[in-house]
Amino acid sequence: MNLFNRILLIYSVIQILKSDPINRNIIIDGNFDDWLNVPSYSDPRDNINGTVYQESPWFPSLKIPDCHDAHTKIPTDMPKHTYNPNVNIIEFKIAHDDSSLYVYYRVVDNGVIGKTSVGSDKFNRSDPSKPSAGRFYIIATVNLDMNDTTGYWLHEGGYYPTAPGFDANFEIEFYNGTYNQGYYLDHAANNTNETKYTREENIQNKLAFRPAYYEYYTEYVYWRQKPTQDEIKRCLDGPYELPSPYNNSYICFSQDLAPGPYNGIVTYALSAKGNELEMRAPFQGFLLNKDTGLPTLQLGMTVNISLSLETTPEYSIPQEWASDTTATIQYTLSER
Repeated sequence: MNLFNRILLIYSVIQILKSDPINRNIIIDGNFDDWLNVPSYSDPRDNINGTVYQESPWFPSLKIPDCHDAHTKIPTDMPKHTYNPNVNIIEFKIAHDDSSLYVYYRVVDNGVIGKTSVGSDKFNRSDPSKPSAGRFYIIATVNLDMNDTTGYWLHEGGYYPTAPGFDANFEIEFYNGTYNQGYYLDHAANNTNETKYTREENIQNKLAFRPAYYEYYTEYVYWRQKPTQDEIKRCLDGPYELPSPYNNSYICFSQDLAPGPYNGIVTYALSAKGNELEMRAPFQGFLLNKDTGLPTLQLGMTVNISLSLETTPEYSIPQEWASDTTATIQYTLSER
């Protein structure tokens, strides 16, 4: 493929959303009427036969099953088709107001976002009928500096179609039948030592930007008031009160399967049917840009955003981790 055609393909797959007016009408309450006038994007509707594909502009010869396993992490390898209606995104939207980023997911009618099995232990491949404690992740990842050399490639986390440059995530984790935590990730490390350094920067209210590999990141729950005493007792590392300019703001470093629930500033709501979810991430949780000292995410910026749903094997065919990732959207946070 020549360079011109490659550029055209990248342009066609990274969909560009024109700057929209601030939307001050969205309330995280499970009533989705406030999303009706927000631009909508579609994602392929997967089928059990695995004949629905996506592609990445960086690897255009690779046909990627729409829903797939979550352990293929080499960009030139095709992930295995894994059917799960609970992660089968068919529509998504992005919006913002003066202080927060919002995302909307809709899966197929027979899917339920956040659905997990309930049990006393993790999934056992040798005894798959045994009740297990399932997990489900609602993921939004952002290329904040629009620099493809910082952050991570999506495929490093098992997410396809891949794209480079993602610096930070905001996510919700469901575990063992219930909400567990909402948190942010800072992807600015390639090894354990760099991760420790990133942690120290986060405690100083700074979000770092460096080349990264997916497995090395900091994960923190953010509060705009002191966590409850129960949350403090269960906090794995912290909580740490952040320095100015924000008063009474705290972070607790967390991890998957943490002893939640933690009720920080990342919030969500589900539809009554369960196949729609809205999530809010205040800009404040992205801390301050380490290099500029300014808020990392603010009005006027243009960013790339990719959304994913991911879950453990219990309800998948075959019984593997299952994931679905949308096209990357270029989004401008207009000031009015």
